[in-house]
Amino acid sequence: MKLSCTQENLAAGLDIVAPVAAKGGSLPILQNILLEATSGALKLKATNLEIGVTAEVRGKIEQEGTFTVNGRLFADYVRLLPNDKVDIILAGDHLEIRCGGQQTKIHGLSAEEFPVIPTITETNSFILPVKAARESLSQVLFAVSVNEARPEISGVLIKAEGKTAVLVGTDSYRLSERSLEITSELTGVVSAIVPLRAMQELARVLAQAEGDLNISISENQILFRAGEAELISRLIVGSYPDYSQIIPREAKTTVTLDKGPLSRAIKSASLFCRSGLNHVTLQFSQDRVMVSASASSVGENIVEVPAQIAGADTDIVFDYRFVLDGLNALSESEVFIKLNGATSPGVFTSKEPGFLYLVMPIRQ
Repeated sequence: MKLSCTQENLAAGLDIVAPVAAKGGSLPILQNILLEATSGALKLKATNLEIGVTAEVRGKIEQEGTFTVNGRLFADYVRLLPNDKVDIILAGDHLEIRCGGQQTKIHGLSAEEFPVIPTITETNSFILPVKAARESLSQVLFAVSVNEARPEISGVLIKAEGKTAVLVGTDSYRLSERSLEITSELTGVVSAIVPLRAMQELARVLAQAEGDLNISISENQILFRAGEAELISRLIVGSYPDYSQIIPREAKTTVTLDKGPLSRAIKSASLFCRSGLNHVTLQFSQDRVMVSASASSVGENIVEVPAQIAGADTDIVFDYRFVLDGLNALSESEVFIKLNGATSPGVFTSKEPGFLYLVMPIRQ
């Protein structure tokens, strides 16, 4: 293997794959990055056996070949190189790397020991704009359960039909749903539950991407492709809960207010929550919301927030952390809250189309 490329392109490719190699686990080979030099490009690959990531780096390939080196070491070293041409040569059991007067050798392992990253047939595919997908992930991932005791909610539901794709995350205490438009119309319905870790890696990859995100779903795996990067992941086997049943269709109380004052009021009240609890009471009446919390060992806090309220007066208790997460996910400053009493979930939306956040109340 013998090739040359720019330091900038190589560093960008390593930024995509190296974090997966860093989480490879106890097997030494999983902490390595596979380098595949083929005609016209260098492919960098990493896997932890659940997720596989590939990045393509443009360069001049003089001699084809494959090899693996420690991902963290290789990435850290390349980042420190000058912005110049990088020459890479495989010599026995190590890579020789030369750039701008610097020269080093990094020992590695044969590519034969590296696990095969599976491929899937790109059917059941649809395309989303990268920007919209990136924003959607930021609005959904925080709500996904980190407890794998219920595997079906430890991932993100992706469902696509016609011209619409929906991403959903829940931990059974709150639920976040974001719908967005598909670039090209899809025939039929496809759905998958993707592990949270895979979606977190996808969010990291998309932070550096532009253009379109192509998604292909097979029976057991899902493939995401954006620009020169690909991510493939296994799917969670199971049925996602029919969450549509818990989303209220009507509202006895409708509230319109500014999220800034409400967020500050909830943060203030949270300082006075009882030890070990996160209960904050919201009282909706006339043209205001009273946000309060108290603890005998600390004291009491009440903050009044102006609001436009239509319908019945109501009090409801929420876990303040869940409400703040939802408010932070809303891109607009004006917030709409729909309520049906103290024992029904509250629904938070804004003028932004396609986003809904639901929080279950705490029953006293």
